[in-house]
Amino acid sequence: MMDDVLAPEEHDSIEGVPPPSVTEELIGHRAAWAELQAAYESGRLHHAWLLQGPRGVGKATAAFAFARLVLSNGDPVKGAVIRRQIAQESHPNVLYLSRPASDRGGGFKSFITVDEVRRLNRFFQATSGEAWRIAILDPADDMNRSAANALLKILEEPPRRSLILITNHTPGRLLPTIRSRCRTLRFGPLEPTDLGAILKALPLQLAGAEVERAVALAQGSARRAVSFAASGAFEVEERLRGLLGVREPDWGGIQQMVDALTLKGRETAYDLTIELALAKIADAARMALGEGEAYRASRLADFWQSEAERFAAAAAFNLDRKQNLLTFFLGYFALAGELN
Repeated sequence: MMDDVLAPEEHDSIEGVPPPSVTEELIGHRAAWAELQAAYESGRLHHAWLLQGPRGVGKATAAFAFARLVLSNGDPVKGAVIRRQIAQESHPNVLYLSRPASDRGGGFKSFITVDEVRRLNRFFQATSGEAWRIAILDPADDMNRSAANALLKILEEPPRRSLILITNHTPGRLLPTIRSRCRTLRFGPLEPTDLGAILKALPLQLAGAEVERAVALAQGSARRAVSFAASGAFEVEERLRGLLGVREPDWGGIQQMVDALTLKGRETAYDLTIELALAKIADAARMALGEGEAYRASRLADFWQSEAERFAAAAAFNLDRKQNLLTFFLGYFALAGELN
């Protein structure tokens, strides 16, 4: 459930969708939540938790929910007050670290800086006493090397009554020394029923068929499901499926789609198109492997890897989006011609 609590804009905010700090209820992940509750009730709570799993499945929502549980000691009335304070960044014993606002103009920086992580030192020094001091870092994947080293130093000598909750999408992007100092909690893809419940709890006014469609495309990610539903990207998905599902490329149709996706204000649809395109390549590789076509599966997997890296680099360096998409289609049909 949601209410009218306002929270500051974040780097990955979806317009009209409340952020994790405001979300009242964690839907799904019952085993992970039970483990958190058991650890808290045992009185032997580890100082650092690594909430690890695919992007958009609810790790940050779980982190905020657990912070409220610890600070309210399970009192729902107190928890509601704490939720408002955390969402408005006014709770003295909670610090949320994510990608900071850009120094110039609008938008956000592309990574979590060392200065952001060093705020933890000031936070833990400024708050004392018997109350828990809780920091949420979301996600660890966005830290640069200096920020990661600064976090490691804090984890090596944790302050008393401190709790650090760290989300992580890709285990390989995290220093092994950071992982070794945290208790890891795994989050898997959400079940379709849980995804449906999340969508129905949001103020998106979706029809039943739209909810089912978003769930089918989401691959277990609430963020993907919500992004599709909120951005009206179903038309984009249909168009992409039609353009990729033919032997001879429709370059006129491809150009038209690329032009539409690279207009100002279509950033969300553009990002989702990339996700869908990569997902279709991954699905094709899995299907080929299941049918015993090892070479085809290998070539598709290699193409997925190279395109995923290329898209990531293009986003990091703000390269031309139109050329970025056209390069994908050129590579896709070149590979399709080789394999057919």
